[in-house]
Amino acid sequence: MTDCRRTIERLASYVDDLLPPGEHAAVDSHLAACPSCRSAAVRERGGRTVLRERAASLRTEPLPPGLRGRCEALARAHATSPPARTWSTRLVPVSLAAIVIVFTGTALFSLATQRSHTLLAAQLTADHAKCFKLFASEGSGSADAARLEQMLSDRYGWDVHVPASSPANGVELVGARRCLYADGRIPHVMYRVNGRNVSLYMLEGVARGDADVTSFGHRSRIWSRGATTYVLVWPVGGGDMTTAARYVMEEAH
Repeated sequence: MTDCRRTIERLASYVDDLLPPGEHAAVDSHLAACPSCRSAAVRERGGRTVLRERAASLRTEPLPPGLRGRCEALARAHATSPPARTWSTRLVPVSLAAIVIVFTGTALFSLATQRSHTLLAAQLTADHAKCFKLFASEGSGSADAARLEQMLSDRYGWDVHVPASSPANGVELVGARRCLYADGRIPHVMYRVNGRNVSLYMLEGVARGDADVTSFGHRSRIWSRGATTYVLVWPVGGGDMTTAARYVMEEAH
């Protein structure tokens, strides 16, 4: 594993100040000498800033039915672990947004996300907002699906099909990147439909039941095909998405 790859894999924990002192110092040293990784660290910090800026408004989001009970149950199930006991005492008064912000990067949040469609939708919706704010410029031209597939393969080893732009369905492909999900990384494909930002996430090796969840003013359509789960995220009130959503869902594999 190269120093760059090791550094990139630790950036999320680095910007959240979760690394042990020795590892934190090693990342500091590498960033001082590597402009590429330094730029990646700036982007990671930008995502944290977005969450902080929106934290106050996100805490006003109503708690989805059953979410608090599921999280409390998970905390009780892991009560033998000191960190779990700490989190369980704090779960009752917080909203969905607070849970997302507090638990990102922790083992409990990872476990809860794997079991809860609501938490999965919340995490990916937050990532959707961050990525479009930081990485997708307005007015950028359509991206080439084949080139994005090659990029995802060359950089991350993912053999995935990226649904291409489809003017007939009102779908414009604008980019793709690697994003954080629970304790792993997943492909994130970015679209615009009728001027609205739309995201497609692919969770390889994960099979979940179908679901349709609304979180943070966005709708998440979740479905599985084989051993891969797909999540399509778009803003509520963004117009009729039926045709565009059907096209992406049929093409994603």
